[in-house]
Amino acid sequence: MTKRFDLRPQHVYRALILLQFALLFTYLVPVFDASGFMLYLFVVFSMTLRWRFPIAPHFMLIDCVVVAIAAAFFPTNTPFLALYLFYFSYKNKMIFCLFPILVSFILATGPGSYLIVLTIVPGYLLYLWQNENTLLRKEGDDLRQKIHHMEQTETHLLQDYHDAGRISQLTERQRIAEILHDNLGHELTAAHLTVKAIGTLLQSDQREKALQFQQKAEERLDTALTQLKTAVRQIEPDNDSDIRRITSLFENFVYPIQYSQEGDLSQVPPHLRQLMYISLKEALTNITKHARPTTITALIECTQSIVRLVLENDGILPAQSAPAGNGLRYMRKRIEAVHGSLSTSRDKTFKIIVILPIRA
Repeated sequence: MTKRFDLRPQHVYRALILLQFALLFTYLVPVFDASGFMLYLFVVFSMTLRWRFPIAPHFMLIDCVVVAIAAAFFPTNTPFLALYLFYFSYKNKMIFCLFPILVSFILATGPGSYLIVLTIVPGYLLYLWQNENTLLRKEGDDLRQKIHHMEQTETHLLQDYHDAGRISQLTERQRIAEILHDNLGHELTAAHLTVKAIGTLLQSDQREKALQFQQKAEERLDTALTQLKTAVRQIEPDNDSDIRRITSLFENFVYPIQYSQEGDLSQVPPHLRQLMYISLKEALTNITKHARPTTITALIECTQSIVRLVLENDGILPAQSAPAGNGLRYMRKRIEAVHGSLSTSRDKTFKIIVILPIRA
């Protein structure tokens, strides 16, 4: 693949310098003399030195004075001042241009002085071009830095989200372990010891006492079974509570929402119901920030394999007045993490469609 050539002001500047060298050489041929040849070599060396090394422009003024003195003795060499006018204007040192301009008008005759002064124009235009390129590069670098910072922020937020989920899982496991240990574990341990005692009593032919211990063991096991059922109820997610949280988003929103539901939302796994809640909350927050709706419709469809959310509003604002946020991007990454999808459409209304697989 061929690399595209990027034309820059420096390339044009060097090409124009070479063009001026060629024109000066052509000019010197008919009026060739030793002074012109020596001055030509001096100017070539002067320009090449500045071309190769980053020398401050005010040092070029010294070379310009040398050329001006030579031109004072040999006026035919006055056109050499055009190179310095071009150089100073390209470096935006317009005050330095006053000296060669003055010398040109004094020494040059006819239209030659005006032609020399006109070299300021391409030099200054190249300076403006160079300045604009510098500003554009700076803006591009700033934009890339902001994008990089936003990507880092997004990565950190998603990592925090996953870490929070992991902490929540560990906290829930700890709670379950405490419930089983403090309640069920104590009763099962007592029942186990009682059963061992029954065996000892039977071996020593204490049947009546063994029957008493058997009754106590049955009571312990009944208590343990009751506590197990209670623990299971505590551990199991509250479907009704999750569904109420989702519907309350629509009921308490600042704008009225036409909400409809198809299918049994309780069949959706708890972690997907939590993701539905977070996604809907984010989408409704975006509406309050970036829209002025008169009608909002929300639809939740549940099947055996997927749950589909559709949120649509007609409060679209002009693109320039609605700055893009990170909410949808974060939402899409969370949804894609569970192999779901998020899509949007913008026409007369703005629509968000979220599809979550219930069964992978």
